[in-house]
Amino acid sequence: MTGSSVIRALANIPGFPAQAAKDLEPVLKIFEFRVSKYYAGLIDWSNPDDPLRQIVTPQHNELDSSLEIDASDEGANTVAHGLQHKYRPTALLLVNDVCSAYCRFCFRKRFTLATSRADHILPSGLDHSSEKETTFDIRGGIEYISQHPEIDNVLITGGDPLTLSVRRLDAIMKQLREIPHIKAIRIGSKVPAFDPEGITDELLSMLAGYCSPGHRVYLMMHFNHPRELTSLACRTLEGIVSHGLAACNQTPLLRGVNDSVDELVPLHRRLADMGVAPYYIFQCRPTRGNERFIVTLQEGLRIVNETKAHLSGLAKRFRYVGSHSSGKIEVVGILDERLVMRYHEAKAAEDENRLITWPADEPVTWFDEIVERSLPVESSRRRPAAAEITGQPVARP
Repeated sequence: MTGSSVIRALANIPGFPAQAAKDLEPVLKIFEFRVSKYYAGLIDWSNPDDPLRQIVTPQHNELDSSLEIDASDEGANTVAHGLQHKYRPTALLLVNDVCSAYCRFCFRKRFTLATSRADHILPSGLDHSSEKETTFDIRGGIEYISQHPEIDNVLITGGDPLTLSVRRLDAIMKQLREIPHIKAIRIGSKVPAFDPEGITDELLSMLAGYCSPGHRVYLMMHFNHPRELTSLACRTLEGIVSHGLAACNQTPLLRGVNDSVDELVPLHRRLADMGVAPYYIFQCRPTRGNERFIVTLQEGLRIVNETKAHLSGLAKRFRYVGSHSSGKIEVVGILDERLVMRYHEAKAAEDENRLITWPADEPVTWFDEIVERSLPVESSRRRPAAAEITGQPVARP
């Protein structure tokens, strides 16, 4: 996406009050604003409560936050520059820090929205003054993945990898496909929603070239609201599916955006009708500045259950999960006045498929205290750090 295709100043949005833009300048000095011209055109800027506006527009309370900047402790999983390894079969390559637009609830805002590099996570020996957390130079990541045959799938993420040039992304795909034990490559992206025209035939043909029996390419998309499914976005989804790419969607549950059946039912129904598999509904991570988006787990479970009641089996394949530092925890239901959860994916082998519970009448928004209470007294939440996996310490700011 070219610089002329994005808006980076609130004052450049037609109809946005000049004084309101000026009042938000202190926020923008900490967390940037960026929106594609296409997506800006979908927003009713006269309505402060417009759900798409909520996704991309800064608020004053983003600075009045006591939450962590790295809510899921991704630093503990950083094993090389731009590479995370949390779950045994999966590696994450962080290849860029740019998106077509910036979601205000981004859980990696430490290197996307943030104007400072102070919170970037870097391996030991790299300097925050000269290096970013993400990197185009993936040689270290490729070497690590090549040396770990237990890794059978890689998620290319960022930022947004589909904002890279086709040439650069092709080079990344080629290096990954040359590793014999990598069977699936996933690409996380909101470009189909933020900038559908950025999904070109050239890009899709390149990605399709890496699909073969036993080797799949998955596009993990982020449609958060049914109004994002414009005619242009739907044509883009048809192109993705027709090229033989596996298409999935995941969205956080966001107060003021999609926290009702009125949004979630048509979103998942229409996606499923177009061949896009519903993958996850995420509990919004408690990242700095995200308070306004977060619902309780009890409220989230109610919304998800009501949503599923209106959907076919194909449209309700998603799980309601949270990406906690100890693993991906699914919120399953309520039994005997207890909120029941299960480790869908666990960082530690002993947690795999483990059930944990919480009093259903005690509102809770995240899993830290739940996990703490569920551990035996003699245990702790300590998990292997990156240094214990690789022998290399991770530099924390």
